[in-house]
Amino acid sequence: MKRNLGVLVLLLASAAVLTAGEIVDRIAAVVNDDIILLSEVEEKLFILDSQGQLAGKDSTEIAEIRHDILNRLVEEKLVVQRARSQGIQVDDAEVTARVDEAMKQVKGQFPSEEAFQQALQREGITETMLRQRYEKDVKRELLAQRVVGREIRSKVKVTSDEVKQYFDAHQEDLPRRPDEVHLAHIVAYPTDPQKDRAALDRIRTARRRILAGESFETVASELSDDPSRKRGGELGWFTEGDLDPDFQAAVDTLQIGELSTPIRTRYGYHLIEVQERDGKRFRVRHILAMVEPTEQDVEAARARAEEARKRVLAGESFAKVAAEMSDDPLTREKGGDLGWTPMQALVPAVAQLIDSVGVNHVSPVVRSDRGFHVFKILNRREGGSYDFDEIHDQLRNYLEQKKLQEAYDKWMTAVRDSAYVELKAW
Repeated sequence: MKRNLGVLVLLLASAAVLTAGEIVDRIAAVVNDDIILLSEVEEKLFILDSQGQLAGKDSTEIAEIRHDILNRLVEEKLVVQRARSQGIQVDDAEVTARVDEAMKQVKGQFPSEEAFQQALQREGITETMLRQRYEKDVKRELLAQRVVGREIRSKVKVTSDEVKQYFDAHQEDLPRRPDEVHLAHIVAYPTDPQKDRAALDRIRTARRRILAGESFETVASELSDDPSRKRGGELGWFTEGDLDPDFQAAVDTLQIGELSTPIRTRYGYHLIEVQERDGKRFRVRHILAMVEPTEQDVEAARARAEEARKRVLAGESFAKVAAEMSDDPLTREKGGDLGWTPMQALVPAVAQLIDSVGVNHVSPVVRSDRGFHVFKILNRREGGSYDFDEIHDQLRNYLEQKKLQEAYDKWMTAVRDSAYVELKAW
């Protein structure tokens, strides 16, 4: 949340810089029949400064950065001009939808509409001005995507032979497979059974109401324990690895618009809906029924984990005990099997413990941020070089991006050479 709010402050502040700059402004560059204002350059520089990226830079280095910013703005202007000269247009409905989503996310960072309006007033701008700024950015982005897709992306091809040649020639530069361990676990969450049942019942109630026709936003505002309830459960955009692993595992199984069953994480029970996907990014909303443990709950969980370990050491199968005692619904029906996990992905305390336990042996009870675990080490494999088939897709994507950048640079040089570009001194 703090990261999003920081971005929001920069957006508001940069809009204010642009507004103030309109009073006394200068032309920084002429690009054919268009101009770039000095305030546009200073706005980008302000954002870099606010992010701490100019810390320790002297005046000469800042001048170079300002010049680089101006050149990027010139390129943006040329790309948009190129798109318009070819009659490429963007759909107003798509622009409106993207702007609406952007404004919704901005407002969602504030506790109320009133707080949002107060922030706008402090920066000397209006909601309409901020929306117009988004519209300008979205249109420029969409036009650039269209023209680059038509003139560059459609002409860039990478063959399997090229991927294999690169693989053979760059063995020393390729990433290495990390050491991995195949684990099974039994986990005891520190929760009171009555609190747990109450939270689960509340999530089931929420699910029934939504399936019966009530809006997700309404039910979230009434039943969720998460601060996102003020936004109808909206959490925003994330990429793989940003969220709790149990939450992420549920997201990976959901189609867009599909309502999950109750999902248990260390925070409690969730009802999850994936609203949109863009590659590895996804936009999600949820309803949370929180389960907060007491000290007694923590000690009871520790005792359950110790009891499970005793049963395994006494001769019962790990899978049988996991099915009966583990609180992890995603693995207990599979004997607690967690699959292969990179050692570097484990929290240090768990990794250190696992490193000292042999294959087919059971670990002592160890605490994580989710509960108390007993691990069984099913197998290990050392890291090393990836086989070609394992890394083929990643290499293809890398080579495509490399070719795209080279083609774009060559194309942009030709476009710039054929245009009238004048950079003004200031």
